Amino acid sequence: MRLSFPWGAAPLSLLAVAVLAGAALVATSAAAPPRADLVFALFSKEHKQAYEPLVAAFAAKHGVRIEVQHADMRALQSRLQSGFLAGAEVPDLVELSEPAMGYFTKGPLNDLGFVDLTERIRGEGIDTIIPQGRFAMWSTRGRIFALPHDVHPTALVYRKDLVAELGIDVAQLATWQDVLRIGRTVTVDRDGDGVIDRYLLDLPAEGDFGLRTLLLQRGGGLFNEQGQPCFDDENAVEVCVWYAQASRGPGRIAFPAGWGQQLSKAMSDGIALFYIAPDWRTRQFELDMPHLSGKLGLLPLPAWEPGGRRTSTWGGTGICITKACRNPELAWKLINTLYLQTEGMGERFASSNILPPFKASWELPEVREARPFWSGVAVGSFYAALAPDVPANWVTPYTELANGKLNEAFNAIAVAHEAGEKDLAAVARRELKRCADYVRTAMARNRFMGEAP
Repeated sequence: MRLSFPWGAAPLSLLAVAVLAGAALVATSAAAPPRADLVFALFSKEHKQAYEPLVAAFAAKHGVRIEVQHADMRALQSRLQSGFLAGAEVPDLVELSEPAMGYFTKGPLNDLGFVDLTERIRGEGIDTIIPQGRFAMWSTRGRIFALPHDVHPTALVYRKDLVAELGIDVAQLATWQDVLRIGRTVTVDRDGDGVIDRYLLDLPAEGDFGLRTLLLQRGGGLFNEQGQPCFDDENAVEVCVWYAQASRGPGRIAFPAGWGQQLSKAMSDGIALFYIAPDWRTRQFELDMPHLSGKLGLLPLPAWEPGGRRTSTWGGTGICITKACRNPELAWKLINTLYLQTEGMGERFASSNILPPFKASWELPEVREARPFWSGVAVGSFYAALAPDVPANWVTPYTELANGKLNEAFNAIAVAHEAGEKDLAAVARRELKRCADYVRTAMARNRFMGEAP
């Protein structure tokens, strides 16, 4: 006797598919391995590749399983924020880039999804073996929530061969005013077609990273240690006036070389002679322009005043432990292995030129090695000499807003300069205050930003 399904053959087929799919799901779930003892998420493929041997050795030593996940920074940030808000599963350890920490610090300290590392760092003396300024971007309201991965001292890379041909004595580029003065003798139309085809310096005309880097060097920044906007102080006035004169209007000495192929061509053709370069950018030059080997030099940034600071900083990465971490002690041991032991750091530096903040690493052979590309200069030792003077870069939930308003103010200053304004400092004071006040108004709506540590 043949059995029949009362609703027909098609529904019977759908029911069979559903039953089989459910059975497969149950079987797959049963066969799936348990969650790793630590899940470590990061945004850099290069970091993941560099860490994998150390993570594998650490896991074997402690008899644990560690899963290292890679995700784009924006996706990682969104995933974390959603997980924190919904109470969903999040990684145990996370590496974040510079602006991201501010993204998570808008609310009360108790609601922050990361473990407060302040007492560990101070109690173990870690704040004495890493430059103090590197903790700024990972701090809020006096508390530290990440360990810094890098220092990113910033200097100038220059076309050593062309500078020598022009008879420029780099020792005379001691201050930024010297740069402006000498730059006006170098910035010329070489072929007589009415178009300037050589500039002293590469600077983005809209401000951007150049303006922020020089403002930090001057002792300013977007925010002070108390988390309050400070980009309308006299440091910012001086930097913005100089930057407008250097990058815009009559007498400018800077060319916006851009990125990628555009930058490589500008550098290769000698359109600009000097380039702002944190440690990581030197590796980009090595990889993108091998034909310039032996033709590039390194120079500390000119100071804002005689004897002043000769470096700044650009960018940063840090590692955090989430409050959802099931084994914070194990996570802290892994952080120590990756960030506070010299094993593997030499190889990581050699592949990236990124100077670790762990001062003991600055004596590693790879850091002290003379590089043929840089005419025999040890690029690591050069940047290590600048590292102790790297300025603090304070980050808040309003960093992106403040950066946008700083660029807005600068462009108003630059337009005034192009129009022939005589009292450019007065324009700068007015525009910077207007934009900083806008940020202050936005921050005043958030009562948590005044919370005591």
